[in-house]
Amino acid sequence: MISIDTRTGTASHPNFSHGNTLPLTGVPFGMNYLAVQTAGENGAWFFDPESRNYQGIRLTHQPSPWIGDFQHCLFNAVPQGSHDATGVYQPDAATFSPALINIFDEHHQVRTQATATARGGALRFTSHAETLDLQMNAPDRWQVLRHDENSIVLQLQNFAASEDSNFSMYLALGTDAQIDWFAATVLLDKTQSGPFTTPVTAGGTLILPGTNDGPTTVWFATSFISPEFAQRELAKLRPQSFFSLAQANQTTWDDKMAIFQVQDRHADRVQTFYTNWYRALLYPMRFYERDEQGSPVHYSTIKQTVLPGRLYTNTGFWDTYKTSFPLYALVLPEQYGYFLEGFLNSAKETGYLPKWLSPDERGMMPGTMADAVVADAVTKGIRPDLWPELLAAMVHGATVPSPDGKYGRPNLKDYHTYGYLPADIHESVNQTLDYAYSDALIGVVAKALGKNDLAEKYTKAGHNYRHLFDPQYGLMHPKDRSGRFVPDFDPFTWGTGFTEGSAWQNSFAVYQDIPGLINLAGGPRPFLRTLHALANAAPQFNVGTYGGVIHEMAEMSALSFGQIAISNQPSFHIPYLFALAGEKSATELIVKQLLLHVFNAGPAGFPGDEDNGSMSSWYLWSALGLYPVRPGFDDYVWGIPLFDEVTIQLPDHALNLTTENNADYLLFVKERIADGQPIDQATITHQKLIDTQQLTTDLQLLPSL
Repeated sequence: MISIDTRTGTASHPNFSHGNTLPLTGVPFGMNYLAVQTAGENGAWFFDPESRNYQGIRLTHQPSPWIGDFQHCLFNAVPQGSHDATGVYQPDAATFSPALINIFDEHHQVRTQATATARGGALRFTSHAETLDLQMNAPDRWQVLRHDENSIVLQLQNFAASEDSNFSMYLALGTDAQIDWFAATVLLDKTQSGPFTTPVTAGGTLILPGTNDGPTTVWFATSFISPEFAQRELAKLRPQSFFSLAQANQTTWDDKMAIFQVQDRHADRVQTFYTNWYRALLYPMRFYERDEQGSPVHYSTIKQTVLPGRLYTNTGFWDTYKTSFPLYALVLPEQYGYFLEGFLNSAKETGYLPKWLSPDERGMMPGTMADAVVADAVTKGIRPDLWPELLAAMVHGATVPSPDGKYGRPNLKDYHTYGYLPADIHESVNQTLDYAYSDALIGVVAKALGKNDLAEKYTKAGHNYRHLFDPQYGLMHPKDRSGRFVPDFDPFTWGTGFTEGSAWQNSFAVYQDIPGLINLAGGPRPFLRTLHALANAAPQFNVGTYGGVIHEMAEMSALSFGQIAISNQPSFHIPYLFALAGEKSATELIVKQLLLHVFNAGPAGFPGDEDNGSMSSWYLWSALGLYPVRPGFDDYVWGIPLFDEVTIQLPDHALNLTTENNADYLLFVKERIADGQPIDQATITHQKLIDTQQLTTDLQLLPSL
């Protein structure tokens, strides 16, 4: 059994990120997760791995501290009458695992164990005290809807944002303790309390005094649909002991972990691989439930009613399309199909494919990058029954502006007029490059469906990136409305047309036509000179239109890896561009150094925001020795493998990856052999990869001449 500590990447704060993650316990792609809370006063940064404070177990749906939480609450148990709910724990003695939290509060002398299923879970409290106060704390609005001898149903309403101002979560709690309902109260603040049936409008704590003849178990279940859905889910959980639920959840994780079987002499690196795989399996989160017939249904915050079908939330496509979704396409294609169902349902309800869901559209980041998720499914043959409707949604987003800027492509009229977005528009370069990429992806899907005229139109539009290429610098350069490059260009200046970076990080997002980008630069040698200048430049920056230092700037500086800011998503593919331009040795050298020195399984395990599995998936791909540089175009670029041996359990057979002469000082690939045949190309198609059973890579000291 693989042991994973979920605290990876949690040593983060608003000014500097080692992941901006939470120590989440649940099941893959769950509807809820549990996390220890140590610092609720810090808002979205409510867990500090170095803090010894213990405030309780938080039921959370937070995908990122920059997005915030929704429908969250805090569970705890303290000896009856205790006025200070905050406890103290020993971090090194606690268990933080994907299936189990085990923590001992030394202040109150209460041990808390917690586990979470897809839509519920259980907590187990053990104490020598005769009675315990079971506590549930939530912000904003909530109320008790019903209760009986040892169960209660609540309605919670707290969220960072939603299209539905009355969006609710129904929380059903059941316990094996006997609740003293006459003594049950709601504590609104330190001095004011009332009957437990009091509706709460600005946050408070529900206190349920219960007998404690041995350990107390509390089962919980949630629903975004109705109290009845929550109660029905609770009824499935209550016959099961805490330990049987925890074991079932552990088995679920073990099954997913077994997709990769890693063998290597460095146990810490193996640990890092599986910890990243855990992170990659958390998002997107389920946002659907099962009706009495077992069919998937969901609450639509857009239509404000219950609708059939799957729905997913808590993913930002600007981050995850690059690495996470291609990984699911390779090893979890059936699950990928379910994701597509959910994203199509989002499009049916809003008119547009989603961009950043939590719980509904947040409209964060440039582009409409779900287009890449669709096109990648098409090139890999996943769910062809959905392709026509998905293509229609892609075209709608490319042609019909929304009055609400959260949806679709903002500033479409300007894009169609100029072929680019002018410099007076926020993030003009990144928006232009992303729109052009999406146009090319529409061409991919249209061609697969035999719509050749449409394919030709959008494939041509995919060349719009050329409008902003400045041959003087070999980089993208914002243009004004008259077609002139804006003056005083500085490739080290952030903002001014670029997103979370400068021209160095953001000029190479031309996934649909990298050969064309290389030609614009004057050919492979000039293109490589630009890449070498990027890699060898100091990690300096000018704050530009950001007006001050943001955490991404600090993280790039701390990484000190030139302008290859692997700490943020725009740079993810840059190390692999060297290979595509004919210098595979540079790709191998850079990638291996990043794998050896930048990532680990600890609280400081990431060089920047992990972002819903995207950075974890970058590590996974790179450690396997290949990378999906251009989702939607059916190929991977070779890098350099990290491990002695990895077996990947594909849906229909095992793919074995073996590395010979695997030593840290051997930085270059001598040869690759797939099923007995040498591979000389810089890329391999998806079909060729999944048809392969044995891939052997041999390393050497110097690159071959």
